[in-house]
Amino acid sequence: MFLLGRKRVGVQNPVFAFLVRVLEILVIIWLIRFLLRSLFGGWFRKRENLGSRGRSPFGSYPRPDGPPPVITGEIKRDPQCGTFVSTELSLKSRFRNEELHFCSRQCQEEFLRAHSDPAA
Repeated sequence: MFLLGRKRVGVQNPVFAFLVRVLEILVIIWLIRFLLRSLFGGWFRKRENLGSRGRSPFGSYPRPDGPPPVITGEIKRDPQCGTFVSTELSLKSRFRNEELHFCSRQCQEEFLRAHSDPAA
């Protein structure tokens, strides 16, 4: 199979021959990539953490060093989607004398729209 430059015996279909050639090239590229990563693995891993073209995968902000901040306090369940949210970071609404906590503006609006009084 890995006979780049040699004539293959038994391959009659030119489309099949082309596909085999492309497959050989892809395997060789993968092997070269594997060898380069084995030799220079640390450098490649540092570049991968930055995302494409050196940008952070977290948007325009630099990647945080260390663990993410720990959110302390009470958590409540979003009544619309069921996600647990911190009471410090949630969107709050009063509904039937009860304070509800929502994970997003979309969940808050959908819940209030679905449970609004149609007679009002």
